[in-house]
Amino acid sequence: MKQYSEGQVKVLELLAHHDNVSLMVAPSFVVDFDYKKFVPLMKGLGFDFVCELTFGAKTVNSEYHEYISKNCMQKRFIATTCPMCVSIVKAKNPEMTKYLLPIVSPMVAMAKVLAKKFPKNKIVFLSPCTAKKIEAQNSGMVDVSLTFKEMKQLLRKEKVKPKKCSHLFDGFYNDYTKVYPLAGGLSKTLNKKGILTKSQMCAKDGCTDFTSFFNQNKDKRFFDILFCDGGCIGGNGVAAKTPVFMRKYSVLSYRKYAKTEKLGKKKGLEKYTKGIDFSKSF
Repeated sequence: MKQYSEGQVKVLELLAHHDNVSLMVAPSFVVDFDYKKFVPLMKGLGFDFVCELTFGAKTVNSEYHEYISKNCMQKRFIATTCPMCVSIVKAKNPEMTKYLLPIVSPMVAMAKVLAKKFPKNKIVFLSPCTAKKIEAQNSGMVDVSLTFKEMKQLLRKEKVKPKKCSHLFDGFYNDYTKVYPLAGGLSKTLNKKGILTKSQMCAKDGCTDFTSFFNQNKDKRFFDILFCDGGCIGGNGVAAKTPVFMRKYSVLSYRKYAKTEKLGKKKGLEKYTKGIDFSKSF
């Protein structure tokens, strides 16, 4: 008898009872899935629309730039892309909560864009960590979230065969933010011109002692902090047992390869974000 997790059951129910179901996947998916086989497999499972969070990450970068430029007198800015880090700041460093950037994560940003583009679609998120699953549930924007581990299990249990289709994502494409899941990926892709200098920024992965980290970097203004070792590629929802450096290589190789693809009209455009509120209070 097949055993399914609650999330796996919900995904199968959505696919069985709804004609249009969108799948969003974190760019760290390449540590567990073959890029060229991923979209055909997801379409084979039954998803109607498949996209990465890279456009959501690009949107968050833009929102960060705008907020920091308007609040240039603020002493510090703490990135809010990692839900675990946000939770730790609020619980153990409440005096720093005022520095949390009041912007949604790339996952929520992408979900908002999809909801505008496809208002009737259900949304599923594929994540490298369980903290993102909780965030997805609390967001009110995502119907179900699965970890990479759960999706790989589901594909095996359902004996899914890839659908004959292009391996390219269906839209909202952005290549440079594919490094977002790596330690320091946000800092490297953020347009800091006119708002921050490189010396004012710092990145840290595997961070659990925020008090020490903040105290050791009193001269910094922008904090790009991720809870897991290596960044999101080290999430507890990742199935791969390979060392972090190999997972990082997979992401960098994927980005390099993706730059060579002919995207045509599939590239994401800012017009999709018009009128959407990406703010969030902490």
